[in-house]
Amino acid sequence: MAKKKWLGFIAHLVLGALFPYVLIGGIVLLYGFMAPSTGSQKAYGFVIVSVYILLLIGINVWTLGRLDFQARWRWLIIHALAWAAAVIASFAMLRFSEL
Repeated sequence: MAKKKWLGFIAHLVLGALFPYVLIGGIVLLYGFMAPSTGSQKAYGFVIVSVYILLLIGINVWTLGRLDFQARWRWLIIHALAWAAAVIASFAMLRFSEL
């Protein structure tokens, strides 16, 4: 069981690093960039955002499902902090990179 918790931790780091791209891609596809988006672009953006949310939920259920109540909440907070740290790092890398 300990391996699953750490796999969840690593998965949240990876998903957190991908969040800025999902956020920006979802906004651009749902609302359009220079022109209003078409129906297929809106559907594609909805699918991207939905799959990302389902991955977050699925990882938490798979990795924390068999723990007792207190341990589940403790690891859920640890996973959320790892995700948030990866999001902040990813946004910082996008902001301060020289492209």
